[in-house]
Amino acid sequence: MSFSPIVPKTTLLAIAFWCALTVLAPAQWLVYELRFTPDEDSVNFQSYTGAYVITPLHGGISSMVLLTEAEGLLYAPAPDSARFFMAANRQVRKSVISSLAANGTSHAVYTASGYINKTIEMRGKSGTQFFRVAGEMKGRLMVSDDESEMLSPGEDGSLGMVGSAVIKGSLREDLTRNASTLATMPEAMNYIVTLLEAVGYKPDVDPEPLDESALDPSELDPSQPVDPAWVSPNPVIEDFNPLFPAGSAASAAREMDQETGSKKNQ
Repeated sequence: MSFSPIVPKTTLLAIAFWCALTVLAPAQWLVYELRFTPDEDSVNFQSYTGAYVITPLHGGISSMVLLTEAEGLLYAPAPDSARFFMAANRQVRKSVISSLAANGTSHAVYTASGYINKTIEMRGKSGTQFFRVAGEMKGRLMVSDDESEMLSPGEDGSLGMVGSAVIKGSLREDLTRNASTLATMPEAMNYIVTLLEAVGYKPDVDPEPLDESALDPSELDPSQPVDPAWVSPNPVIEDFNPLFPAGSAASAAREMDQETGSKKNQ
């Protein structure tokens, strides 16, 4: 004989109330501040100078806000562009930030890790909780581009790109505490962006694609009739990927294709 368990109505209400609190409660985020130092033997490589990484406390898909000061204070949001996870065995436990980016012929790998050796305090509706996290991060950025889609070397004779940078970073407890009052990753990332804009950073916007009408043969040579069906033989290679700086080889390739597109039809 079998019996069906009977759950009191008050218990069901308590469970429902707890679930509602879980859904509505703010998430718990970690915010790491990273700095990139390019290696001297890099070739044709311009790196971002740093990044803020917003990660779920217990790991998962993470977002980055990359920074550069090379041509003014600029930032580039890269939502859902990284992973945060733990690597562990019986001897050691480390937190890992990992990101892989591809843009045409360009490839970049960001990897940083740190020993889980720091205790932080998180306050929420359920009270104060303590968690063990990585206080410091270090790693490397590796980038390469064979520039096989380039029609010719640059004006300075440069071709191809390879570079690397040392990554060093730390947990920002103040930003972590404030970001963890927000419910979603976009809200947490927008909080970081708002702080950056308050101190003078501006969006690192990819240049607008060259207007195809500007390359119409009739404008290059007035003696030729207008050809409304004419299309540039060198379209933009790939959409803008914020993990590559605006001055990187990927952007240079787009500009070169736009320029040579007009010259080939003269």
